[in-house]
Amino acid sequence: MENINHMKIIKLLLTISLLFSIITCSFGWGKEGHHIVAEIAKSQVSKSVQDSVDKYLGDMSWESASTWMDDIRGLKQYNYTRMWHYLNMEKGVQYNDTIANGNNVVKQLQVAIDNLKNRTKLSKKDITFNLKVLFHLMGDFHQPLHVAYGVDRGGNEIKITFGDKKRNLHHIWDSDIIAYKNISLQVVQDILKKIPANKLKIITDASIIECLNQTRKLLDAVYSYTNPINDYYTDKCATIIEYQLLYAGVRLGKELNDIFG
Repeated sequence: MENINHMKIIKLLLTISLLFSIITCSFGWGKEGHHIVAEIAKSQVSKSVQDSVDKYLGDMSWESASTWMDDIRGLKQYNYTRMWHYLNMEKGVQYNDTIANGNNVVKQLQVAIDNLKNRTKLSKKDITFNLKVLFHLMGDFHQPLHVAYGVDRGGNEIKITFGDKKRNLHHIWDSDIIAYKNISLQVVQDILKKIPANKLKIITDASIIECLNQTRKLLDAVYSYTNPINDYYTDKCATIIEYQLLYAGVRLGKELNDIFG
């Protein structure tokens, strides 16, 4: 009897561990990061495009749309979207859209864009769904550890000390550096104002694969951490985060203009 109970406990612990591993690797930027992306995008679209987006979002704000996919992660009917938040791809591997049977952030971001460009075939409900997917995944896609290595589950397996807290590398990039360095919408807007129009066009004209490759190139810097995390690392990475939030925002704005313009 004791052996049976012992085995039940082990199975329960393994189940909890598996669920935890699924959940932790699906986070993107924290709310602050996603909200910045949405606000930057809004600043890049025309009034008519904003009106079209607002029509489909209804009572939902752009900021709420940007975090909707995280908000519904615990709902059983959306279990099929869990793997859409990230891409696990080892170093040196070239992307193809069959990775994880297409259940990855790169493929699903492109699917949402294609669906919205062909929205005459969709119901209003489906258009709204794809719009919220686009808002969120464009943000996740620009968080380097969301397109990182499966061997450490995008930094989730790297345990590290940040200040007086025990964290993992992924969490530090999601939220901790943004909070510690006070990265705000104003900070990102100030950087945006200094980017020449011709350079901004190059940024927004990049294909999804070009954006993926650009973000993957940042992983060497991401993994050059110390334990505990020091200020040199946070300063360097804060700059990367500011630009990645900017890139996500202007590229989201560009896609919305292309879709609804």
